[in-house]
Amino acid sequence: MRTVLFVLTLLATQGLFAQDVIAFLDYMGRLQVFDRGVFSQVDHLKPEWIKVGGNMVVYSDAQANLKVYQNGKVTKIDDAAGTDVVVTDHLVGFTVAGMFKAYDGRVRLLSSVTGPHITEDSVAAFKDDRVQNVGAYYKGEIVVLEDQLAGNAVLQWKAGDNLLAWVSAYDRKFKVFYHGEVIELCDLVTEMEFKCGLDMVAYRDMSDKSFKVFYKGTVYDLEGQMPQRYEVGKGVMAWLDLSGALKVFDGKLVHTAMGFEPKRWEVMDSLVVIEDRNFLNVFTQGRVHMVERFVPEQWQASWSYLAYVDVDRALKVWRNGVSEVVVRGQPVQEFILDRGLILARLNQTTAKVWWRGTLYEH
Repeated sequence: MRTVLFVLTLLATQGLFAQDVIAFLDYMGRLQVFDRGVFSQVDHLKPEWIKVGGNMVVYSDAQANLKVYQNGKVTKIDDAAGTDVVVTDHLVGFTVAGMFKAYDGRVRLLSSVTGPHITEDSVAAFKDDRVQNVGAYYKGEIVVLEDQLAGNAVLQWKAGDNLLAWVSAYDRKFKVFYHGEVIELCDLVTEMEFKCGLDMVAYRDMSDKSFKVFYKGTVYDLEGQMPQRYEVGKGVMAWLDLSGALKVFDGKLVHTAMGFEPKRWEVMDSLVVIEDRNFLNVFTQGRVHMVERFVPEQWQASWSYLAYVDVDRALKVWRNGVSEVVVRGQPVQEFILDRGLILARLNQTTAKVWWRGTLYEH
């Protein structure tokens, strides 16, 4: 095996379940898929590219057809490979010859003449340059969000896993499309500071310049002023306040994770990973957990899992305060963690997959 191709996307998902599917190329360039404990060869010719989201493997085959592997079957979804292909748990978004399409079990044409577009886990948004509006595809339906006939209807827009936030040029309002409804958060807006995640939009309220968060339909006041830095993930947000304290909002409470600025911190899906004083820490479930008394050179976080190589070169996975050894005694050259599933390359000929506590070898 001259090379093993690990091509995955970070998942945007609404559940806390382990991923069941991963894909890679074997030493002959053949597309292999691990699906719920079983390896299978999906294509004998090397694909142009591979993307994985949820339990779908999307790839452009050697003839540039766009195909999807799901539930043991391969389906061709377009004669062209497409561009701007985004694969999430529930949607595949792509453009072909200016047309914006989505696949959620069947191919749906969302716009025949498309401007900017966004694909997330359960919502795809687009500007239709033919009918001059801004729409969103959600649960099988296209919803018109803004009429663009008077000009550019959207000044800014960003998307989270299951929502879209934007500033309307028409009425100068800051809005959120969430669970099929449009919710207005601010008015008299020309520009906004905001970030989106799963069920969550963090933003500066333009009326009083305060820091607020929209979470599952409710707006929470967090700080009187905007923080030095803030990051939004999947149902969790962390920020560095003006005093230097690291705080976390978990959808229920505001926690002070650290009373001082740590050396490094990141929001990775539902975890806040903190490096400080040569310790690797994780904030989850309302408190800080110490994972290791050193900072690994290699670590990855996805959803509620953290994988890393320890000082003995063993590959470990951590979740909810418990560490487990994935591979020991065999040096790991590289690995990919994606929501509880780990694909590890041990050497040029061996790939292993850790899934639901069991290690499988190819």
